[in-house]
Amino acid sequence: MVLRIKSSSTPVSSANLQGLQQMSTNEIKNYIASILTTSFGANSDGTGTGEINITTNNSGSGTAIGTFVDTDRQEATGTHPATGAVDTVTYYAKQVTAAASESITNRPLKYSSSGISEMTDAEIDSELLVYAIAAMVAESSYTAGQYRLQATAPSGGTWISRYTLTDVANGGNTVTYLWQKTAPTSLADSNLKPLKIFNTKDIKEMSSSEILQMLPNFRNRIVDAGIGTYKIQATTPSGGTWVQLGDATTDTREQVSPQNYAGSYVGNFSGNYAGGYVGPANYSGTYSGNYANNFSGGYVGPANYSGTYTGNFTGNYAGTYGGTAPYSGSYSQGFTGNYAGTYAGTAPYAGTYSQAFSGNYVGSYAGSRNYAGNYAGNFSGNYIGYYAGSRNYAGTYAGAYAGGYIGNFQGTYTLFYGGYVGGNFVGNYATTFTGYYTGYYSGSRNYAGTYAGTYSGTYTGTFSGSRNYAANYAGAYTGFYTGNFTGNYVGPANYTGFYSGTYTGFFTGNYVGPANYTGFYSGTYAGNFTGFYAGTATYTGTYTGYFSGNYTGFFAGTATYTGFYSGSYTQSFSGTYSGATVLSAKDTISTVYLWVKTA
Repeated sequence: MVLRIKSSSTPVSSANLQGLQQMSTNEIKNYIASILTTSFGANSDGTGTGEINITTNNSGSGTAIGTFVDTDRQEATGTHPATGAVDTVTYYAKQVTAAASESITNRPLKYSSSGISEMTDAEIDSELLVYAIAAMVAESSYTAGQYRLQATAPSGGTWISRYTLTDVANGGNTVTYLWQKTAPTSLADSNLKPLKIFNTKDIKEMSSSEILQMLPNFRNRIVDAGIGTYKIQATTPSGGTWVQLGDATTDTREQVSPQNYAGSYVGNFSGNYAGGYVGPANYSGTYSGNYANNFSGGYVGPANYSGTYTGNFTGNYAGTYGGTAPYSGSYSQGFTGNYAGTYAGTAPYAGTYSQAFSGNYVGSYAGSRNYAGNYAGNFSGNYIGYYAGSRNYAGTYAGAYAGGYIGNFQGTYTLFYGGYVGGNFVGNYATTFTGYYTGYYSGSRNYAGTYAGTYSGTYTGTFSGSRNYAANYAGAYTGFYTGNFTGNYVGPANYTGFYSGTYTGFFTGNYVGPANYTGFYSGTYAGNFTGFYAGTATYTGTYTGYFSGNYTGFFAGTATYTGFYSGSYTQSFSGTYSGATVLSAKDTISTVYLWVKTA
């Protein structure tokens, strides 16, 4: 056993010195254990042999001794409906097991049957360090260096928080610390110092620094023997004797449970609703299911109706009418089809009229009277405009000219005129010519004067002036007019052309075109309606089609809706809504403890 000085009292002096004696195990657990464990605890950083480290990225060195997993709700308490998603943080605990470098130059003395000798490394392990480690794990008041896992600092001595484990929760976090004792509760007896050889033949008490030469051996002994190693887990580890140090460390998490909701719900509902709706609230969302019950409210939506309608329709019809029944209402929309009826109204016509007009036109023509196109028809009226083209006429004039010619005539005149039969006329002819001129006119055909006579022949030349006529035409027009007619048509003729303008008069014929009708229809409609109904009449029949528009009327039926509703519901909901909600109450997800091996 380890030797120390024996004296009758302390401190030791020459007066009370009685010799040498062996130290008891309790004396070893006092002074030697205090020196070694205090240094072990005070100089720990998680990297030395036998020390614990905890990280959240598993970057610490050593052998894994357990984990603590914290889970936290991503959604706040009261969230409804809740997905139940969680965030997870894992704390990885390790104890360093790499061997420390040993180097003892001042060895304790022991007494055996062979006499007094210096202790070997094996003897230091088995006869000295084993008791120092046992005192530490038993939490002797003279020791330090041990660990505890709890929320607050342990009592007795000095404790430092080395690492933090957090249970994150909506209502507040719970923090647990890994504490390590760095100073003992009680001071050790300095008279219980081991002895060493001095000057090869003398004996001397060992100093604290000399005792600390055994600290690397102390660290290695923990790893090799297992006493003083730790575990973090929920239950007592197997193999040997394990003691819990500190309190439970628990991961908690808010409960997610179906809850009944009876308030006013104003959010967006996007789930599957399979219940029966019997309330009076107006539904203004998008209904995309099949409705097969009796509808007795007012329908104002935009959906197309493709069934057979046999009732009396008294609203405004804005769809496409494709039947043949007589129409006697007021039509005010654009008509782009072929109109074959009789127009008897007085409304101005502003479209393009391309048919034959044979009546009397008494409207005002406000366009330009200059005509720049080619005129190929028969003109029998009085032309009082200006002709700006070439006056050279290269054809043969075979008609009767009864006007007054005041130009220069240079051709050959061979016909009878006033009793004169002659040859070529080369002068200026300024009188009235009433015969037939069959010669050739070789002068310029450009006529720059004003023609005020009556032209009854067929004009086949090229007219290069403006074709816009700005005056009022009051004669009888029997040709084909292809321009824009902006006056008032009051004649009785039937119109069979293509009408693309806006007709606002009274129509009494048969309408067979595809145009949209937006007037007032008061007759009985018995055909198939495939257009667009935008009126407000009440529908009391059974609707079995597919409705995909917005319904804002009153639904008084009891049919069950089982489709997928993704619109916005903003009315008061007074039923029982059962859905997932994040509660303030918590569940315990997991619990771990810190364990130390003592035997």
